[in-house]
Amino acid sequence: MFRYWFLTIYVVVSFFKSMRHLHAHELTDPRISYTKRMHLIHEHAKRFARGCIDQSGSVMTIHQQKKLPDEPVIYITQELNPVTMTLLIGHLEKPFAFMAKPNLFRYPILKQWLKKMAVIRQNQSDDALLEEAKERILSGQSVLLSEAQRHMAEALAEDCDCPVVPIETSGTDRLLTGKVVKRLHPVNVDIHIKAPVMMSDYAQKRA
Repeated sequence: MFRYWFLTIYVVVSFFKSMRHLHAHELTDPRISYTKRMHLIHEHAKRFARGCIDQSGSVMTIHQQKKLPDEPVIYITQELNPVTMTLLIGHLEKPFAFMAKPNLFRYPILKQWLKKMAVIRQNQSDDALLEEAKERILSGQSVLLSEAQRHMAEALAEDCDCPVVPIETSGTDRLLTGKVVKRLHPVNVDIHIKAPVMMSDYAQKRA
């Protein structure tokens, strides 16, 4: 339980510190590319997310089958929950956009960071979500989707001619337990980053 309270304190303190970083990004040269801007913004998010995982004392292991291309990719993972999202923000190589519930945009500081990271509001039609995700990819940013959004991942891969990168995680279900009294446990967490596949190959593997 003490680890959980330390995590809570870390999150609160980090959010207050992030106000300074938000101000710094407002002063970023507007002439720099979208991709470069996303890298700068995600570096702060990455440090914050890694700090959250570090509070648990867990051991992280990343298994990557093949080097990813320089171009944007579509990450797809089994399930997206707060723990898995924090894990992937902190440890995936490429800055990525993802879809978040609209209630997360109610909190002032968090709302600013979500906008800076080009996070997509989830309360839209599938066509609107697909269009926004496509804009991110064509701008040079990768996208993270869940298995439930596989149809969207396939459509994006075909429309944007970019690879799909399946991701599997293990150990995250034991990281944070308890419905009322939360407990943060040190566990062995593994991220398996599969080899990127193009849409034609992806369809064959599913067949």
